[in-house]
Amino acid sequence: MSLFDVLAEPPRSHSPAAIWWWSGEPLRRDRLRWQMERLVGGGVHNLVVLNLAPSGPLFGADADDPPFLSEAWWELFDGVCEDASELGAYLWFYDQLGFSGADLQARLVQERPEFAGQWLAGDGTVSTRGFDYLSRTACAVLLDRVHGEFERRLGHWFGRVIVGSFQDELPSMPTWSASFAEEFRARRGHEFRLEEPDWHGYHRTRAELAEEAFFRPLAEWHERHGLLSGCDQQDPARAGHPLEGVELYADYTRTHRWFSAPGSDHHGDARLHSSLAHLYGRPRTWIEAFHSSGWGGTLEESLDWLLPWLRAGANLYNPHAVYYTTRAGWWEWAPPSTDWRQPYWRHHRVFADAVTRMCAALSLGRHVCDIAVLFPTTTVQRGVSLGGATREAERAQRVYRDLVGDMAWFQTVPGALDLLGLDADVIDEDSVERAVVEDGRLKVSTESYGVIILPALTALDEECAARLEAFAEDGGLLIAVGEPFGKARFVASADGLGEALAGFEPRVEAPVPPLVREVDGTTLVFLTAAFPRASEIGVGRPQERGVELGWLDATVDFDHDRYRRHMRVRVRDVTGTPLLASPFGGTPRPLPHTVVDGVVEVVVPFDEGPAAMLLFTGEDVPVERARETYPHEVDLGAEWAVELVPTMDDTWGDFATSAAVERWTLATPEGEPVHATFGPRGEQRIGAGAWRPSVWSDSRGLRKDRVHRDTLGPKGHVPEEFLDFGRVEAGTDCRFRALVTTPGEAWLVVGAAAAKAVLLDGVKLPLDDAGYLAVSALPVGAGEHLLEVRLVPDEELTLRAHVSFTADPALVRRPEWIAGPVVETVVDGESGGGVLQVASTSPCLVLVNGREAGRQGGFDPYAEADIPRVRRYDLTPLLRPGPNTVRLECQGEVLVDGLAVSGPGWRRPEGGRGPLVRRRQHGDPAALHLSPRPHPLPGAGWIDGRDTALPAGFTRPRAAEPRTDARTDALSDARAAPAAEGPAAEGPGPVRRFLLDLPPGAVRVDADTHGPAQLVVDGVAHDLPAVLDGLATRAELTVAARPGLEGGAALAGPVRFACGPGRMPLGDWESHGLSGYSGGVRYTTTVHAPAATPAVLDLGRVRGTTEVTVNGATVGVRICAPYSFEFGLGEGANTIEILVLGTLAPYLDSVSPTHFVFPGQRATGLFGPVRLRTVHPLEESS
Repeated sequence: MSLFDVLAEPPRSHSPAAIWWWSGEPLRRDRLRWQMERLVGGGVHNLVVLNLAPSGPLFGADADDPPFLSEAWWELFDGVCEDASELGAYLWFYDQLGFSGADLQARLVQERPEFAGQWLAGDGTVSTRGFDYLSRTACAVLLDRVHGEFERRLGHWFGRVIVGSFQDELPSMPTWSASFAEEFRARRGHEFRLEEPDWHGYHRTRAELAEEAFFRPLAEWHERHGLLSGCDQQDPARAGHPLEGVELYADYTRTHRWFSAPGSDHHGDARLHSSLAHLYGRPRTWIEAFHSSGWGGTLEESLDWLLPWLRAGANLYNPHAVYYTTRAGWWEWAPPSTDWRQPYWRHHRVFADAVTRMCAALSLGRHVCDIAVLFPTTTVQRGVSLGGATREAERAQRVYRDLVGDMAWFQTVPGALDLLGLDADVIDEDSVERAVVEDGRLKVSTESYGVIILPALTALDEECAARLEAFAEDGGLLIAVGEPFGKARFVASADGLGEALAGFEPRVEAPVPPLVREVDGTTLVFLTAAFPRASEIGVGRPQERGVELGWLDATVDFDHDRYRRHMRVRVRDVTGTPLLASPFGGTPRPLPHTVVDGVVEVVVPFDEGPAAMLLFTGEDVPVERARETYPHEVDLGAEWAVELVPTMDDTWGDFATSAAVERWTLATPEGEPVHATFGPRGEQRIGAGAWRPSVWSDSRGLRKDRVHRDTLGPKGHVPEEFLDFGRVEAGTDCRFRALVTTPGEAWLVVGAAAAKAVLLDGVKLPLDDAGYLAVSALPVGAGEHLLEVRLVPDEELTLRAHVSFTADPALVRRPEWIAGPVVETVVDGESGGGVLQVASTSPCLVLVNGREAGRQGGFDPYAEADIPRVRRYDLTPLLRPGPNTVRLECQGEVLVDGLAVSGPGWRRPEGGRGPLVRRRQHGDPAALHLSPRPHPLPGAGWIDGRDTALPAGFTRPRAAEPRTDARTDALSDARAAPAAEGPAAEGPGPVRRFLLDLPPGAVRVDADTHGPAQLVVDGVAHDLPAVLDGLATRAELTVAARPGLEGGAALAGPVRFACGPGRMPLGDWESHGLSGYSGGVRYTTTVHAPAATPAVLDLGRVRGTTEVTVNGATVGVRICAPYSFEFGLGEGANTIEILVLGTLAPYLDSVSPTHFVFPGQRATGLFGPVRLRTVHPLEESS
């Protein structure tokens, strides 16, 4: 396609390629097709299929169903390909070799132990861990096991439906191998000796072996099948940090030049990867974005965040993500999910088409750039040893980063080149060596550089150095920063770069760095209205990398006023009239311009959005006359007639509600917030501190439970623990007390990472407490009891707990974490069921009767992360009749469920340090169980159908109850606890009063409450459901709740509303009765024109997307500023409707425990001022 064809009809091959998580619930083909239909309708034609929990539960998520690469999974994928073919969608597969891995490498090492990776230590010893990516044989088998299987199973879809694969965060390259010493000698010509190490030769050998064994064969497989291969590797190598690039991948540019769509996520860097694409003829550059940016990012903000990456050369946008399920709003993975669930989806195609148009246009032709910065591989390789890096290596990295900057979304730092408004490539040393010096330029691939910048180089291969010297001698501008080099101009730091560039004339002069491409004789200049963007973004700890950043403490301040309204640009080496092409389509329009000394000067307007493509075809085109002026202006007012437009589709239970509007947060008469179902149900204290209320919901646990932070969101279950004491030191005495009412004889169950003691009605209740879970030795009688639980952890930790009652202690027994290094148990081979699930905190070997069943751990990126690896093993083939010994070898801890359940009954045949059972848990304890046990919260089964504990009632001790503080000595009394004389009194308790703002047009109000309730409006009480006239804006809900139910515990769920037409002021919906509402609002007014007239409607400030209709006809959709619409008004009355669509942030922040709604992200609405400008004057509006 030509450039102008692409601008007119952008090809779906370049649409956003969204990650599609096939996790969270059992997969159904009809549901997947339903989702594809909506994605294609929203302009998303590319989908990257990923499994989050492919081989067992992971990150809190249930194991994927069907399991990755199972027969059922292959059959499903094949069917989805058929549906995609019919719907016009393309699919990408994920190889599962890196992040969230499916233990594929572990299974191979089990079969072929020689495939294990080797790691050289400073003392010369070698250990084994992970996979040998330096072995051609091992990698050939691995690629055949994954990619070969895709070829055999789904090869008939290659090229027409399946168009590529994605690799995410590949593990580090080993530092040794069985043949490394021999390979080093053959390649470098001498022995490798730790006494006099040649670290440059060592890392180069390591890189060459990895390239030959893994990266190049992977590329050749994709090329053979006509498929693209994208990547986002480990941080900070993906961010272009030369030092970590060597540590992790030996030579990042050498190994990753083989991907046909190299790239990163928004924590990485586009410049380095687009440079590899330019230098090695790769067609695309990947940008995965914007995971963990929150549910409330608007399309306008997403575009603002994306533009810097496109300007830096990325041209394959991979949104993170689309979820298979959100499971009642309680399933997420580093959100948002940018899909049909979002209220703005009706307008998403406008955004998607703009992205497709830009990505396609910026993929054509060749990149034009005068400047390249040398990637300092040799200097860094020479300075990186097994124990760290030299000052020279660290300085080269620092100077390099000073020059090119840092693109990370959370802390973008412009480099010296950016500040000078200059585009630049990064060139690797191999490309310098293969380049041709001609006419004072370094020419390689399709690039031609007149300036080469060297960042504090202290070492360089002879051939590379010679080529650079030749470049300088031929008239090229060679600049050395931080370290002198030959005849190069020298400056001490990147701050002096501008001075060193004296006399250099850039192709484009603009206030922002441009991107230039030449396409079939047309020069395309891509410009953004702000640099780096109009958003100011921060996180909790920006100097850290990875999970330590504080993703869940982000702040996003977007202000479209940071965009330039127009920009003066000077362009050299072009002729003809400049044409302005909008990302949002339409015919490119000619712009007025001047030519001064052969340089074209033009003012570029950003009147359709924050990006522009300036085209020079060489042809002179007449410039249109100035656009119509609108001398008459009318402010359309601050209050509008409105009607709600619900958008949430609960076909598949994604929201678990049928209400268009519901309210989960109310207020007390004193103005304190109250959350439905959450209330004080006991008291707790730490040490000698004050008692404070223990607040939880019997159906939802802790509000905004912090346990979800470590798993980047809830995963479709209510966590078991609902008491949170925070971080406490070892030996701290922590207490919980409550009045409990049991429905019948039952056993007390306490789960906590602490030693436990219990007083019941002042008498010690004996416990079986051998680990995390404790169960009372004796049953508790029916009725009301005063309960006090003492918890004392044996290590510093975040102490959490749950307390419940069961009619059968056997049902609640759970696996315990146990420590090795070797642990064993005996199972009966005829007991039925041979599945064993193992979670381990470090590499683990599983054996049955001395034979290896499998291994796990040590095959992952970010090996230092404290994340248990989980794998399921079918031991049936290894079991024999009678007793069987299950043995686990692990230097960390293991949790075993299924055929055998880990606990104090296991033994350590080789001894071990410390206790066998470790009480500390990882996240929600139940997340790592093979089979669910009854949930401690009686109401928690609403989300997953899981059995629950007995419906015991918990309330705060009454004021008259004797305090147990003085009776601590009773903990030594082991008598059985007597039952109370009778149950607590039934009947209504005190009336609870809640205030709430009513949504505009509210005509019906209802709620589920624990007691009789009424709605009081303007002094008139209404029984529920209350029928209203749609005019009221404020009400009071009264509930005669059962005794002991305080605060939001008086409510069994949210307040629900039905709404008709109403009126509402401009501004944030949250402030006008729509707190927690995600959907749309249609604003309506009527204007009267004495005569037909052209008009432009300016909406002012908007947070959301907008669609304007005049007299029933749509005149446009805007997803970003300026929110202005041109149309014609007819004579007489004209009805103007403005539809504003928001995000899921308000709703999910209200109903779910998500932490991914950041300050300001709940705001939605038409803020205005709304002004109508016309050629002819109007009558008053109504």
